[in-house]
Amino acid sequence: MSEHESGKTQENRKKGRERKLTTVLLIAAVAVMVFALARLIPIIMDYRNSEDAYMDLAGDIVDAGTDEEETEAEEETDWSDVVIDFSSLKEINSDVVGWIRFDDTTALPIDYPILHGETDNTYLRTNLYGESHTAGSIFLESANSPDFSDLYNIIYGHNMRNNTMFGSLKQYKRDEDFYDENPFFTIYTEEGAYRYQIFTYEEIKDDSSFYSVGYAADDAYQDLIDEIVAGSMRDTGITPTAGDRIVMLSTCTSTGDDYRFVVFGVFTDQVTY
Repeated sequence: MSEHESGKTQENRKKGRERKLTTVLLIAAVAVMVFALARLIPIIMDYRNSEDAYMDLAGDIVDAGTDEEETEAEEETDWSDVVIDFSSLKEINSDVVGWIRFDDTTALPIDYPILHGETDNTYLRTNLYGESHTAGSIFLESANSPDFSDLYNIIYGHNMRNNTMFGSLKQYKRDEDFYDENPFFTIYTEEGAYRYQIFTYEEIKDDSSFYSVGYAADDAYQDLIDEIVAGSMRDTGITPTAGDRIVMLSTCTSTGDDYRFVVFGVFTDQVTY
């Protein structure tokens, strides 16, 4: 065999090895992609199922007093006109204790029932229907009274990437103007509708004293309020007093696993049924 033919043979072998390596790498890449999709698809479906379940529920349970022909801007109904069908909700789950709703459900799609379980894990990954879902439910701190009679109440919700549950709350820290346009939320119960004005939002550690409940209208409660206001990401000019009822909305944050993003509202008005 000539030197030329020998070199050509070696070159062909080299190209053959390169093709085999390329094929192996391609197969490996496809396998990784298939594995990733196999893990991702159930998560996407879980998100979709959770979202659809609660969207359908809001349509059936909430009467916002709007007409289908009204414009999107007109759909921001007066909070006191909203009616929640608690009879139907209780038939689905007797642990329903309320409903939380922001005025502009387009900007802040928080329009959900509030559950109250035996522990804080009861509805962490379980929806209204008792089904296992990543999004879980919006739920009231188990140590709080289910009738919202406590001075200080905590409501939890997951920070979902698709902005469902409490996922849209992060807009308060991302957009300085968002608070000006969305300063209120309302909690509805069978007894009445309770209006809250947001006075603080901030990030805290998950072992913060803010997660303690059972306060009375005393100096200890005022000290807590002052500490809450001092850590706010924005000065709203509002400082509640020890006689005020407060609700803290708590969700996860991208800052870290041991941090939470919290939004505080102080009671301002109510409608009794």
